[in-house]
Amino acid sequence: MNRTRAGRRLVAAAAVLALGVLSACGGGNSGGGSGSADKADLVWQFWVGGTEDQAAWQKVADQAHTDHAGITVKLQGADWNSYWSKIGTLLAGGKAPCIIGMQSLRTASYASAMLPLDDLMTKYGLKAEDFDKPIMDGLKVDGKQIAIPYDSGPMVIFYNRDAFAAAGVAEPKPGWTMDDFKAAAKKLTAAGKTGLVTTPGDLGVTSWVRTLTGAEPVADGKLNLTDPKFEQGFATYADFVHTDKIAPPVPSGNGDFETTQFVSGKAAMQLNGPWSLIDTKGKAKFKVGIAPIPAGPDGSKTFTAGSGFGISRSCKTPDAAFQAIMSMTSEKPLSTLAAAGRAYPARTAAHPAWFTAAGIDGAKETLDYASQNSVPLVTSKNWVQVADLLGRFGTQALNGEVPPDQALKTIQDQAGAGS
Repeated sequence: MNRTRAGRRLVAAAAVLALGVLSACGGGNSGGGSGSADKADLVWQFWVGGTEDQAAWQKVADQAHTDHAGITVKLQGADWNSYWSKIGTLLAGGKAPCIIGMQSLRTASYASAMLPLDDLMTKYGLKAEDFDKPIMDGLKVDGKQIAIPYDSGPMVIFYNRDAFAAAGVAEPKPGWTMDDFKAAAKKLTAAGKTGLVTTPGDLGVTSWVRTLTGAEPVADGKLNLTDPKFEQGFATYADFVHTDKIAPPVPSGNGDFETTQFVSGKAAMQLNGPWSLIDTKGKAKFKVGIAPIPAGPDGSKTFTAGSGFGISRSCKTPDAAFQAIMSMTSEKPLSTLAAAGRAYPARTAAHPAWFTAAGIDGAKETLDYASQNSVPLVTSKNWVQVADLLGRFGTQALNGEVPPDQALKTIQDQAGAGS
């Protein structure tokens, strides 16, 4: 990890800690919104990847003005790495814009400065059942809806169909087992290529552990990384690299290493979310397939994650902001995002646009199966720190530099309980 990224994450962690103080004193009163419920000039803070990305997301914001002539939404973007420190600082200071982009894994860290949306959902008739349930649940904290999702998805296996065919390995399907996976990965590991590429990222680690042993990283709001079943699952995952040798060592500050290995054809499989599939397919020079995560002793078990839009407590016009969010998460903009490969839509009515754009045989069967066997990854309030520490010490464990149980203990000790 470079010093710049480490510094940003330390700032983000400090901002998250400051949210506790904000919650206690009630927050500020700015919020980047002005006007009434039917007329307001709103600011939306979100992560964007550049000029093209900014233009695409501004079109989503413009849907609010299309639906409500008196409401305008202006997008303020920041890259992913700097977004969380910036928004944490703004929320902690009570000076955040009205509309806030929020990822499910980080929701618990920022929820104290966000407005619960349940009453607004009732007031304006937004139906939870119109969205995928796992991500609606994933964007709740203490039973309260903190954000409305635009994308979602269970973690699944992307695989190189050409490599499987060349090696004479049957393509994976729903119901395949961990033994099937390991046999395939070993056969696909040859001539400088590997069957799998791993990651110390939170979604990757926790999804593999869940299917291997059923353990979850958080129990009753507190970190559960030193639970023997979690340690066992993480040790098995680490074995993929330094014992089974079906995955390459993970470089420090790995960044996009996992996706690069897969897209380049150097690794035949990777665990990823459907939100990345269309982009991955476009970059790969081979046929891409998807399959559920292989089944452990209790079947195929994975986690669902996603992102959405919430409202800061400091927003002066929450009704207008909520109406804007309803427009931004309606079927039309989510279908447009799906067709462009920017999201696997959380609204079920927009799913067909994504499947058409993906054009991958068996995609619906796989995602339906994976969704049925997934739960939201419920995190602790200190998850920003946990994710950072997993990146550092998880890499060492995957590469065999430290025992997996020692890495997990270090992460839990340094992050704190998280309640």
